[in-house]
Amino acid sequence: MPPPNDRKTLVAGARSPRMSRRRAARRLLLLCVVGALPWTVIRWSGDAGVQYGAFFAYGLGPLLGPLGERFTYLPRYLAVAIIDTYWRQAWPTGAFLYACALGSAALGLLGREDRRVTAGLLVMSGGAELLYGLGLAGSRSDLLVLPVAPLLCWGVAALCYRDGLRRLVYLRPAEA
Repeated sequence: MPPPNDRKTLVAGARSPRMSRRRAARRLLLLCVVGALPWTVIRWSGDAGVQYGAFFAYGLGPLLGPLGERFTYLPRYLAVAIIDTYWRQAWPTGAFLYACALGSAALGLLGREDRRVTAGLLVMSGGAELLYGLGLAGSRSDLLVLPVAPLLCWGVAALCYRDGLRRLVYLRPAEA
């Protein structure tokens, strides 16, 4: 049996541990960027004119996020909010699924990530945020709602975890 780092093995397509760690770090960084961007942008008209707000993975407030005034972090919101409809539960659920995907991707730095799990969590997180955006838009007619999270989560799942998605949905008959 040839040693694992000989030229033939590397040419055949095997990746070095350092290369896979670098790719895992890039995927993790991309997921962190997804979490930092607004997930749902809302626009409404009020006494002060047209105003904008945003729901992030970690809180809600102005488009500037925690840099703006009156930003509320998700744990504080959950402590005081009355969540009485199913679609209002979708935002914290999507944030939780995203946090789990972030943790799964972080395990990639140790070589322990199951890419199917990360891909599935991202798909479900995007679906939950789409449900939240549609519910929010249907609850008040004066709101213009732009759910960005489904595009972000599903885009990262398709871009970085395509093979995991394929293996998640398709099993060969011999594997079943």
